[in-house]
Amino acid sequence: METFSAKWFLIYYLFLGFLLIGTGFWLIIKKQRGEAFLAAAANRQKPPRLFITILKYFLLFSLPGLAFSIIFFSWVELIFSLWSLLLVYIAGLQLVRWEQTKSLITSQKGHLAEIISGCGAVMVSVGFVLFLLAYLIIQKAAF
Repeated sequence: METFSAKWFLIYYLFLGFLLIGTGFWLIIKKQRGEAFLAAAANRQKPPRLFITILKYFLLFSLPGLAFSIIFFSWVELIFSLWSLLLVYIAGLQLVRWEQTKSLITSQKGHLAEIISGCGAVMVSVGFVLFLLAYLIIQKAAF
């Protein structure tokens, strides 16, 4: 069962790493499209379904990771799982407080492209960290 946990985290780290790097580069290169999406979303009454769906699936994959990290007790995976749940919580708060988030988006309209580029750079760097975590799992558990 411990090898199943290692395989779970390996696949999870690799998939999430590729996803974050690809999305981060997309946000850096196409920041105007991201800015237009956020500007259009700020005019709506409810938060975008895309954000809700991403959070839902991120939570869905974070919970088994938390269970596996507690059952087979691994500090690295436990810290990563808690970090993932903290991200879901913080992003969920922003969606619950959509009225304040909308006003923040509209007030920062001039700086939105810079903020999006910064978020993309953070996503790329976290993606590379996830690749390092996947390498650590490969080294620890010889498949």
